[in-house]
Amino acid sequence: MNIRDFTFDHYEKLLDAALDNGYTFYSVDEHIRRSDHDNPYIAIRHDVDRKVSTARSMAKTEAERDIPTTYYFRTSTFSPKIVAEVADLGHEVGYHYEDFVKSRGNIKESHKRFARNLARFREHAEVTTICPHGSPLSPHHNLDMWTNENSIEDYDLTGEAYLSMETSHNDSAKPSYLSDTGRNWNTSLPGIGQLSTTDDLITALEADCCNRLYLLVHPGRWSRSTTEQIQRVAWDLAAEVGKTAAKTVHTIL
Repeated sequence: MNIRDFTFDHYEKLLDAALDNGYTFYSVDEHIRRSDHDNPYIAIRHDVDRKVSTARSMAKTEAERDIPTTYYFRTSTFSPKIVAEVADLGHEVGYHYEDFVKSRGNIKESHKRFARNLARFREHAEVTTICPHGSPLSPHHNLDMWTNENSIEDYDLTGEAYLSMETSHNDSAKPSYLSDTGRNWNTSLPGIGQLSTTDDLITALEADCCNRLYLLVHPGRWSRSTTEQIQRVAWDLAAEVGKTAAKTVHTIL
């Protein structure tokens, strides 16, 4: 876990490094819709699990650089006012669904819940892509609600942030997927090696070693001040302990 990393200063340097090195940015929707992509490029998605105000600040930081990204809101973080503001800044807004977990693995009930929540979101935003919320304390996985009988196309959606985005560290035609989960990018890329910190990722961009990237950036993990930095690190430490405990319980059961 990188204690001093994941500040807004680091994020701004990452965005600026990408722009300085000729990267094009895509939202998830645009990436899925396009049959060809500029090279190099970065697609960025944000899972707004908490800290909505930080998400709004991050959206403004990107908009100042004319960078479009995607923000996935949960029902607990969805606010018509915030969503409208994020969309007005030029970003995509999507649904960060957790209906299968909330329905305790009941497929039929999860789709009823999903349809209801998606309709509510669409009253305030144009939602064309979705992304599952991870629930480590549950034995269920939200992606499992999509079976042969239940398609995302049934909901007039362009795609799903995992199912519709093919990634690979070894296939240059596909983007490499990196996540800030655990306060560590925790990825090894051909030609550059291990990436742990945001500075490592910046070095990779400057070295022209990764021409296609798909980044998961949790706004709630990034801090705007020293006080927030201390709070974020403490939260992430506690969250990692909880995830480890949950995995142990699920393994035993």
